[in-house]
Amino acid sequence: MIIPSTYVTRRAFLIAAAATAASLQRATAAPDQKRLLIDTHLEVWTLDPKFPFNHPESGRDLKVEVSAPIENQVEQMRDFALRYAVLINPRYFGWDNSYIADSLERFPKLFVAHGLLNPEDPKIVDTLRYWIKDRGFQGMRFSPIYHPDSTWLNSKEHYPLWREAEKLGAVFNYYIAPHQMPMLEEMAGRFPGVKIVVDHAGKPDLKAKDCWPEFRKMFRLKRFPQVWISNSEPYEMSETKRYPYEDTWPFYKAIYEEFGGEQLVWGTGYPRPRWELPMDKELEFVDRHCDFYTAADRELLLGKNALRIWKFPNV
Repeated sequence: MIIPSTYVTRRAFLIAAAATAASLQRATAAPDQKRLLIDTHLEVWTLDPKFPFNHPESGRDLKVEVSAPIENQVEQMRDFALRYAVLINPRYFGWDNSYIADSLERFPKLFVAHGLLNPEDPKIVDTLRYWIKDRGFQGMRFSPIYHPDSTWLNSKEHYPLWREAEKLGAVFNYYIAPHQMPMLEEMAGRFPGVKIVVDHAGKPDLKAKDCWPEFRKMFRLKRFPQVWISNSEPYEMSETKRYPYEDTWPFYKAIYEEFGGEQLVWGTGYPRPRWELPMDKELEFVDRHCDFYTAADRELLLGKNALRIWKFPNV
């Protein structure tokens, strides 16, 4: 039987087109093995009674129905080719950082760790020293945002804490409201040896009639080379709560224009199953929707800047 050449040509075209489509689909789904990806804010927790909850505000009565154990993050890092992550105590455990320490001990080649300190603990310097020197942590997180009238952040009582952090090379990250930024600015100027990460883009209040005057207070931190802004958690900032969170774009763009690519880091917040934004969408948000970043600055944001802040294994 003689097959018309037009049929062969069309059939070959369809086969080639199908192969191209499949190749593109695989390329889209597969993680970029060449790019350095470091999640600088990852909160993990377990419901194992060995690690009891004792939330600073809710106490032991805190109800959490879903766990997000360290094993989920290890799997997620493999699936999306994340090289490292910074573990954060999610506040559920209060000032006890034991689960984060346990996770670090089990997977020391993947993580560095931040714990929590009670900011009003009279022995806070000793406690910092314990978690850094004895348990291998690299930093601590403070959350003055939950206590908007608090004044401990830049109090003289905290000067010894910051001096010890300078000696230990500790990193401090802050979940902080815009009106509290001047207190952090003061401490950054007073203790330049402490690296500082501002969580979640400085938490602008999109509910306010005009949040920009307060939000811009964070911009004064750009003069400190030891300060980085975490352009993370758009789903928390957004008022629409609809991906791709267009109402957050002006804030991320403004931070980028003020601080530049070298003072930004990236973090997700939570692993599965508590995914406000699954990892593929996290990366898509940065790569596609934040189109004001240059390609080079995306590399800094997504991984390279973190190497200047933390000491990761085998680096």
